[in-house]
Amino acid sequence: MKSVGLSLLVWLTLIFSPPLQARCIGVVTAGGGPDYWQFVEQGAKQAGRELGVGVVVGGAADEINTEGQRTVIRSILSAGCKAVVLAPNSPELKKDVAMLKAQGIPTVFVDRDYGGDRVSVIKTANFSAGEVAAHEMQKVLGTGGKVALLRMDKSVLPSTLREDGFAKVAGEAGLDIVIEVYLCTMVEEERATAYSVLKQHPNIDGVFTPNQSTSVAVLKALQQLGRAGKVVHIGFDSHPSVIEGVRNGEVYGFVLQQPFVMGYKGVYAAYYAMRGIPFQQVIDVPVRFVDRTNINDSDVRKALGIEASD
Repeated sequence: MKSVGLSLLVWLTLIFSPPLQARCIGVVTAGGGPDYWQFVEQGAKQAGRELGVGVVVGGAADEINTEGQRTVIRSILSAGCKAVVLAPNSPELKKDVAMLKAQGIPTVFVDRDYGGDRVSVIKTANFSAGEVAAHEMQKVLGTGGKVALLRMDKSVLPSTLREDGFAKVAGEAGLDIVIEVYLCTMVEEERATAYSVLKQHPNIDGVFTPNQSTSVAVLKALQQLGRAGKVVHIGFDSHPSVIEGVRNGEVYGFVLQQPFVMGYKGVYAAYYAMRGIPFQQVIDVPVRFVDRTNINDSDVRKALGIEASD
């Protein structure tokens, strides 16, 4: 039993604003960067407080742990939730969503979309976000810059879309993608793979990483190699080490999503669905590119969750 529990790597917290007998909404996150999902949770809890509805939050630690997400779904249904906000980590979960629908439980997707019987989707336009990163890389390196595209895992839809968007614009802009490998889904394994790959290619001008865990892992690898700040590193999503990297010049910049907004609007969409009230079916939440020129702007600091006194 112990080994099974460890292999699922799930966490679950119960946050009930109203009395327990009130209907609750379950929020199921994915892996790939805990700080990112903390913002989703914060947005969901804020919406729950405003609506006076309980919120149950849980997630799998590994981005590709489908059974872990199913375990969390079962747990939140046991808690009495009547709607689910889900960041699905596999198209297989469409079957689960169909079963939930048959039970009268609506599902809202956040962060990514696999189609199926979900009632609403709140996400980043991930392909376009990857294009943003490539445009910023081209501004720095110009035509002919040698770039590493360090992908995460081909089964993870949002990062794959970002990677493909980056590759498309990089090719059009004359950047030369000389490395294109998958790192996997856990930070330490990603760091080890990135270290090995980048050590073999000392003449790389730039590197793109498509999510929080790969951005942190590659920053660590570049630091270990003594090349942080010498390679133009453009990442995705905020993390304390990445934010500090931008400030000290070790990271050129990163694409900032709005996970708080996804959690917040996801709970609102689920709440409306429970009551049969129409809600916008697809919402693409805007992104912003953050670098040393704007990281201290008040709106960026707010999006990063940085207090004014910091």
